[in-house]
Amino acid sequence: MERARRRIAAVIGFCLLFALISFAAAATVYNIAGDQSLIAVEMRRHTSPKVTGLPDQQYPEMGHMIADYLMGRRNDFQYYFTDSDGNMVVCFSAHEENHMADCRRLIGIAGSCRWILAGVSLVLIIAAFALRQYGKSFANGMLAGFCTAVLICLVCLAWGLMSFDNLFTAFHRLLFTNEGWILDSRTDMLIRLMPASFFVSMGIKVLLAVVAVALVCFTAAMTIRMLGNSEVKEEPQEEAAVQGV
Repeated sequence: MERARRRIAAVIGFCLLFALISFAAAATVYNIAGDQSLIAVEMRRHTSPKVTGLPDQQYPEMGHMIADYLMGRRNDFQYYFTDSDGNMVVCFSAHEENHMADCRRLIGIAGSCRWILAGVSLVLIIAAFALRQYGKSFANGMLAGFCTAVLICLVCLAWGLMSFDNLFTAFHRLLFTNEGWILDSRTDMLIRLMPASFFVSMGIKVLLAVVAVALVCFTAAMTIRMLGNSEVKEEPQEEAAVQGV
């Protein structure tokens, strides 16, 4: 029985680590998608009006429109502006609008997942407290989760360094059920506004949030181990028999 409880405590620690870092990732993605100023600043930092065709003064409003759409505060993904000749410019094609509809669906899923993961994390924390006498096993499970997460990140990093395009393609094929994400920079303003460097920058922000949470979990696990919480040990059957006599 004691061995089973130690294993359960270890599994709880392992699952809690992944629940917390997944919550950090989902919450950060959702918050970034709704940050109008950040989107505008990052688009302007990674592109220029000469490349995108969007006047410099229109970037803040474009960021506002994109964030509102992703958060469901508006129904249409479209932006209009008047060029220097007084002509009305329609920025996005139906192809780009359909792709952003898929993106909004994913952002909505991230928003829902953060609450689900927060609830799962709370349940696991309560379960860990109930098994607090098996703190060392819990800590070992969390450390095992930390090492597994680091290994996954290293594999993805190595993949990205060897071929970022392949990683980018695999990521999109995993998340999208159609080919709408394949855009042409010659005709599609969306990919000119958000080039690969834009997504790398946003990805780094998500990664930093995940790393911060993972390090907190690692520190907590090491602290529990160093406190030397004693765990109930199974008595050898022979010793128990002698005591019974």
